[in-house]
Amino acid sequence: IVEKTPDARVVLVVGDFMASGLGEGLDTAFAENAGVRIAVRSNGSSGFVRDDFYNWPEQIKTLIETEKPSVVVVMLGSNDRQQMKVGDVREQPRSENWTKEYERRTDALGKAIAEAKVPFLWVGMPAFRLPKMTSDMLAFNDIYRSAAEKHGGEFVDVWDGFVDENGAFVTTGPDINGQAVRLRSDDGINVSKAGKRKLAFYTEKSLAKILGLA
Repeated sequence: IVEKTPDARVVLVVGDFMASGLGEGLDTAFAENAGVRIAVRSNGSSGFVRDDFYNWPEQIKTLIETEKPSVVVVMLGSNDRQQMKVGDVREQPRSENWTKEYERRTDALGKAIAEAKVPFLWVGMPAFRLPKMTSDMLAFNDIYRSAAEKHGGEFVDVWDGFVDENGAFVTTGPDINGQAVRLRSDDGINVSKAGKRKLAFYTEKSLAKILGLA
């Protein structure tokens, strides 16, 4: 393992359990690069819905101050298919009021990163085995794309890497070298080692550009 230089630039990866998998993939991708360090500050069960449990727009400010990243990578939302408390009402996922509040919260995260003047990538969710979860993720990805682009970030679309040519969820598919491997675990949710590396692959080009490695 190459030891990182003291002045290595930091890639701060934030989000839920998917972000932690992405972070592992990035660790592997940049293992030989002494000048880039991956700092994963994820919270597995977190999301935008339960901001009483973990409030990302607030937490990100502290994390950026502490880690001093050159770039932030966000991957968040896989836990958010649940009711959200808006005022005194528990709103159903993807109802009109739920969506409005969800957009407000994702926007707040994009704004907080932009105000810290750090470039950022926002990685979309992949498909999941449950068709309903997959359709929810497609809708969420549209919201994330808007939040990223509104605040000068870049949305990274990983969708095609985890579905077949008909757009259906796959457990097994090509790894970054085109070899057929297992990308997902039996639960149809989590990502295998090869899957994590594939998530990272989608961000590498943009990261290289931001970090001046391209």
